[in-house]
Order: sequence, then C-alpha cells, then structure tokens
Amino acid sequence: MIHLLCVLLAIGAFAALALSMKRHQRDLTGRALGQRETGLARAIGWTLVALILAIDTAAFGFGYALVAWAGQLTMGAWLNVAWLCWKTAPSRKR
Repeated sequence: MIHLLCVLLAIGAFAALALSMKRHQRDLTGRALGQRETGLARAIGWTLVALILAIDTAAFGFGYALVAWAGQLTMGAWLNVAWLCWKTAPSRKR
C-alpha cells in the first residue's frame, strides 16, 4: 500500500510541477497562471517529492527507499506525460 500511496503522490507532484510551467498552464487551464499561483504549484510539487522520500525512508530504510523513490517518481512522471500527451493531442482539441 505504501507504493500505491507514493505513486499517487508522485502523480500529484508532477501534475503540480507541470502546472508551474507556462506551456502546460495553457494546455491544462487555457490561460497562464499568475506568478503567485505558479510559485505555489512549484512549491507543492517539490514538497510532495520530498514527502515521498520521507515516507519511503520511514517505511523501508534509506537504502531501499532510494530505489523505491526513483521507481515511484518514474511511474508518476510517466503517467503525467501520457496524460498530457492525451490531453493535448490534435484530435482532442476543439
């Protein structure tokens, strides 16, 4: 269950980090976010990345935690990239 929780948090982390980039802001919200919103999204994203490492370290110990953390971040990033590709595909635009 720890792995599932961490992958879900990684999905949220990379979604927040994507929202901190202007290109993805336009793709996902249709407008550019303000500087305060962009900074908040970036802070939330990096906080979640650090939280995932803390959860893994508490659950598995530092050695295995780094391996699990890398895998969970990879899954979260890959799922966000797939979602962004699907969301911004030319056939999906109106």
